Amino acid sequence: MKIYVVGERNIELEKLNKQRNEIFYVTLLEGILRSFCGKGRIIYSKEKNGILEFCQKLLKTPYLFGEISNILEFENHYSRIKKYEIPVLMYHQFVENKKDGGKIKLFVTKKQFELHLRILKFFRYETITFEDLDRIGLQNRFYKKYIILTVDDGYKDNYEILYPLLKKYKMKAVIFLVSGLNYNKWTIESSNEKRFDLMNDNEVLELLESGTVEFGGHTLTHLSFLDAEEEKAKYEIEEDKKITENRLNKILKVFAYPYGHRKEETKDMVKESGYLFAVSTDTGSGIITEDLFDIRRTAIDKTSLFDFIRKISPGYLQYKAKKYKNKKRNNI
Repeated sequence: MKIYVVGERNIELEKLNKQRNEIFYVTLLEGILRSFCGKGRIIYSKEKNGILEFCQKLLKTPYLFGEISNILEFENHYSRIKKYEIPVLMYHQFVENKKDGGKIKLFVTKKQFELHLRILKFFRYETITFEDLDRIGLQNRFYKKYIILTVDDGYKDNYEILYPLLKKYKMKAVIFLVSGLNYNKWTIESSNEKRFDLMNDNEVLELLESGTVEFGGHTLTHLSFLDAEEEKAKYEIEEDKKITENRLNKILKVFAYPYGHRKEETKDMVKESGYLFAVSTDTGSGIITEDLFDIRRTAIDKTSLFDFIRKISPGYLQYKAKKYKNKKRNNI
């Protein structure tokens, strides 16, 4: 991210930044002009500036002033003003035909998913993983049109349908593996769903070696953290990570909360287990750096073509977060 500082050199800001972002010292006019020239640019001044406030209100020019306690304030503010964040999509299953899917209907057909990938290509999105995001640097995520495709549970259809299409379109995805089961025991018991097998070791390793997939943790048994005792939750997180890392011979960086369920202490457990990121479903602000362990996702299953185009918008996650927050407030 490029920070354009209007005024004198700010040593405190430079120390706080620790070379994370690029800092430039500019005049007021230069800062305004440069902010229009590309993505990932924000203006800062020590003192409040009426002209810059006007530019932010009218032209959506990101602007911060005053004391900064955390360098992430710049990324969070830019994302909030520009309504811009990396879209994070959530899939589960892929089927040849609708009749092959389960009654819970957390699936898309092969034809639908291929159309989704073609749309992403048309809009010039670049699919990345959380490993890629860590390498690129969160502060640099605004420079290109990135998107993250995530897939929960690790069904065998991920190997049979998802994988060939990712290779065909040269795209990537993140798959969260349930490590202690080889089929969907949790939905069979809760919803009398029909049986769907999960990928075996050979299939998982082939996806890993292809470079198209990053794997993440998803507990041993698809545990709901809302009902689980602390000791049970901790065991499921830590043992799942250990098993999957041994399976892949690779350190995991991202975790997905089953059902999107989590408590504040759950987030702490995930963080203490060594993960760098964790994704949810209906929680999170829609701004990644506001909470790396509550990254909001958008579900893609019974989604029309119009809805899919709407859901890949860089501002959709924040829109949904605000809508969800207002709904909760009105229900109190």
